[in-house]
Amino acid sequence: MKWTGRLVLALGAFALAASAQAQLKKVREVESVTEYALPNGLTVLVHADASKPTTTVNLIYKVGSKQEGHGETGAAHLLEHMLFKASATIPDPKLEMTRRGARWNGTTWDERTNYFAQFADNAETLDWMLGWLAESMTGAKLDASELASEMTVVRNELERAENNPDRILGARIRAAAFQWHGYGRDTLGARSDVENIPIERLRAFYRTWYRPDNAVLVIGGRFDVPAALQRVEKTFGGIRRPDAPLPADYTREPVQDGERQVVLRRVGGPASVAVLYHVMPAAQRDYAATRVLAQLLAQERGPLDRQLVDKHLAALRWSWAMAGTDPGYLMVGVTLPAAPDPEAASRVALDALVKTVETLVVDERGVNEARAQLLQGVQAQLRDPERLSLGLTEMVAEGDWRLLFAQRDWIEAVTPADVQRVVATWLLPSNRTTGLYIPESAAPARAPLPELVAAADVLRDYRGRTVQAVAEDYALTPQNIEAHLVKSRVAVAGAPGLQLAVLPRQTKEARVTGVLRLRWGTAESVKGDAVLASYLGPMFTQGSEKLRSDLLALEATLRMNSGAGGLTANFEVPARNLEPFLQRLAGLLRQPEFDEAAFERIRAASLAVNQTNQSDTSVLANNTLQRAFSQYPEGDPRAARTLQQTADLLRAATPAQLRAFWQRFGGAGHGELALVGPVDPEAVRASAQQLFGDWSSAEPNRPWLFEYPADLKARWEQVPVPDKANANYSARIPLAMNEESPDFPALFAAVQLLGGRAGGTALWKRVREQEGLSYGVSSSLYVPASPRAEGEAAAINIGASFAPQNRDRLRAAIRDELQQRARNGFSSLEVGFARRALVSGRADWLAQPGNLAGLLASNLRWGRDMGWYARMTDAYDHLDAQAVNAALAKYLDLDRLTEVAAGTFH
Repeated sequence: MKWTGRLVLALGAFALAASAQAQLKKVREVESVTEYALPNGLTVLVHADASKPTTTVNLIYKVGSKQEGHGETGAAHLLEHMLFKASATIPDPKLEMTRRGARWNGTTWDERTNYFAQFADNAETLDWMLGWLAESMTGAKLDASELASEMTVVRNELERAENNPDRILGARIRAAAFQWHGYGRDTLGARSDVENIPIERLRAFYRTWYRPDNAVLVIGGRFDVPAALQRVEKTFGGIRRPDAPLPADYTREPVQDGERQVVLRRVGGPASVAVLYHVMPAAQRDYAATRVLAQLLAQERGPLDRQLVDKHLAALRWSWAMAGTDPGYLMVGVTLPAAPDPEAASRVALDALVKTVETLVVDERGVNEARAQLLQGVQAQLRDPERLSLGLTEMVAEGDWRLLFAQRDWIEAVTPADVQRVVATWLLPSNRTTGLYIPESAAPARAPLPELVAAADVLRDYRGRTVQAVAEDYALTPQNIEAHLVKSRVAVAGAPGLQLAVLPRQTKEARVTGVLRLRWGTAESVKGDAVLASYLGPMFTQGSEKLRSDLLALEATLRMNSGAGGLTANFEVPARNLEPFLQRLAGLLRQPEFDEAAFERIRAASLAVNQTNQSDTSVLANNTLQRAFSQYPEGDPRAARTLQQTADLLRAATPAQLRAFWQRFGGAGHGELALVGPVDPEAVRASAQQLFGDWSSAEPNRPWLFEYPADLKARWEQVPVPDKANANYSARIPLAMNEESPDFPALFAAVQLLGGRAGGTALWKRVREQEGLSYGVSSSLYVPASPRAEGEAAAINIGASFAPQNRDRLRAAIRDELQQRARNGFSSLEVGFARRALVSGRADWLAQPGNLAGLLASNLRWGRDMGWYARMTDAYDHLDAQAVNAALAKYLDLDRLTEVAAGTFH
């Protein structure tokens, strides 16, 4: 049948006419999720959760690269892009979602494609989103001209992927391991298929798989459940289930009958090796043991660390398990440190990797730790309505959404014997695919053919657990936050002390989110120690074997990073464990181990990342741009370094130097501690006083200002990077501004309209949509918080990826668009959309506990209260086109634009 706009409209009219007969029926309920079904086969999953003021809508189609046929690889991913183009009545859904302040995207994987949006609780936005998703199910236009314009964007995404050797190695290994099954196909597809697929074939793929009986709609977060279900009936109920059944899936991968190998040779980056083993489907209970095994192999101080990293055969290690409705795989790999002969080192590392994995004898402690880490991740997902809404996507792809809860239960029951059985059954020489060929003289043992498992049969009697209700607390408005906030200070002799901000508040599972920031030194006193100081964060968190088990026992998470002027610790912990956690954190900081073996592991990992960065076009472009704006001498903490200089400093650092640095600068005399959760502020203050009150640094602390060179001029520079299919563009316009400047709100909104959000922005529409030159192009505004402490070296930054042959076209398009916007600005309607998105986004941002704790800490540092946040929001809410365009005309000066491109240019 010919695809016409008239047919699309007819289908839409039919949907409205038939919706009155549509009846959602409740199918089952497991814990916080309720399943409904429409007569046309659509599954609807609802989980109402008012703990965040946001709603998530997620439509999942059970189709991905696995379902693609010969000649149409990449079709599922290409269709994902095309669905964001025009439909029957909506010419630009991306723009419409952006206008409504939604965070939206689509993703494609082996067995599913999903389209989702997250937005502040708003009935009109929810109605519109459901309407568009329903219309796009049958009414996407899929015009040939739109496909042509999107082609270069998708091709650039392929080129970006080609720049990552580790990703390509993984794709090659999967392709060798799965000779017949769709799991061996890369989601991005073959370039020839993507570039040449006829629009008629893409439309046929769409009509085959985009249908209600192949879809699952998820609505989660804060919303009116009865009204949402009524809207689902109205929008989706009239979509007719096609007469033709869904295509049958009957391809099974045969038992592998011998080792397979691939070798990838490319320029740049460190050597790496990996091994893949076929395993069972996701609905088989032993998949839980396989996930525990993957976590055990990947964890710090696990078997790979002991057998490869500690022996300097590897610098980084990783492991993951993947399965769906069909048997999947376990993949394990390591990145190597630099070596004179990378090929010889790779062979040695691969032998050690295979031996470690296939002869693994698991221990109870390792299994318990890996199991606890996995369960922590599951519980964190169940606590967060946004993460839960998106996490259900993978469970649908694995066969049934209830697997999210069932696998949690199965993981809890995993024993060391279960994990050992997986090792003995599946981790066999004949069942592996690696990056090297290793011959065997005898016939190898072979793994059994995995049995197919019907998830619905496995879960027939599964009911899940009782969900505990969370008490409704006060809304997170600036006024409410300030009214409930308790501020105090820890007195530290000879220093200002540690400022405290505690926001008592009921949270899911009574969790406390916090941030500790410590500052030290001056630009003069830390001279030459910037890279040395960067070791502190990983040394604290990765240098203690006991810390991991302590954090698991406390059900806590801790992330730390450090630099020349300070250290930040972000954490989350149950309120009942806050006191022992703070004691453990204080002990960690005040009595660090700084183990030499841990130092060497961290150094090797840092050098491996640095080596990767030295052939990464994005990193090189940004590094070159940073150095163009640096005027400080070598050793100054404000000076920008080359990647090679950083590598040299990483190699030169020693544990003894780190100990001396921390003994000199470590202390709590300057910093902030902010907490959000159900805690007693006075108890926190008393505990912090006891733990940190006598800990002060002998060195004074003064902030250092960053200033641009006085003779800074615009420039254009190219950085040659060999053997790269993708290139990167980075540009900057310097300006003098800070967050207290009158022009800041207007310029921030202008830069957001220019390229701060994906769909609907000027650069996106021009460079990606109109000219198809880039997969991603964006702009951002960096502005220091305080002129007294950080200076006024602000900047408008622009970045894009592109195919090297399109360098001149991309540069010309960006410069032309900037010139036009500086001259013509934006319309009142566009500014109105930006205003709404900014105000809505700030409310959403404030609802994230980690963001809120960070904001409270920043307010302490800069002497602000939540009234400042409210005033800034009000400033955004009252912006008009005149102010925004005046800011653009004033600051968007192309005579000050410095541009850098990095890639392989011929």
